Amino acid sequence: MTKPCIGISGSILRTNDAPFADVLRAFVNDDYARSIEEAGGIPVIIPFTKNLEVARESLSRLDGLLLTGGHDVYPLHYGEEPLQGIEDVWPERDQFDFALLKAAEEKQIPIFAICRGLQILNVYRGGTLYQDLKYDTSCSLKHSQNQTPALGTHTIAIDSKSKLANAIGHTNWVTNSHHHQSVKDVGDSLHITAHAKDGTVEGLEDDNYPWLVACQFHPEMMTINDQKAKRLFKAFIHATTK
Repeated sequence: MTKPCIGISGSILRTNDAPFADVLRAFVNDDYARSIEEAGGIPVIIPFTKNLEVARESLSRLDGLLLTGGHDVYPLHYGEEPLQGIEDVWPERDQFDFALLKAAEEKQIPIFAICRGLQILNVYRGGTLYQDLKYDTSCSLKHSQNQTPALGTHTIAIDSKSKLANAIGHTNWVTNSHHHQSVKDVGDSLHITAHAKDGTVEGLEDDNYPWLVACQFHPEMMTINDQKAKRLFKAFIHATTK
């Protein structure tokens, strides 16, 4: 059987080292591509572009969409002014990801959204974010671990009826954590499927969509040594072959 081709949303890396100072490079972290390949898919990086028609056309040739991490989401996209604590934003990247989501939804292909991907999905569906976790009065855990990327550092509780729980075979998971923003108001048709012990949203899904799983943590970093992360990626790839 032909392996499914999975689109991975790309970003831009600015190189400042001689002899290529100020060169822009299209890139994604290798963990995304490696995890897709190991799960049985063919990773296809979708380079960032301001040409949204090109972005949308890319999805017509693919079997699934993986939305990756990156910059903070532009707060004006969810009706807020920037607050103290927000980090670098890139409104054009938001529009690029919105275009990919729209094209994926029109084609009804599986969507797997990770970290910023979860946040951009929530905003795309009309939800809002805490611009920094200090604005969430219930947040008490350390969600930006600043150490070994693959290391699980906090526990999440998972809805037993969710696609996430079904994929990994458990309703608890010790995951890594690399974020300082989180979901505040949940977007249209989305519902919370996982949360940390301080209540921070760690998972979203849409039961009206064929397969859509969003994680606030980074399972792609954990696939090197975590069987639950491996099973989650295999579930995503399997969904693209149905």
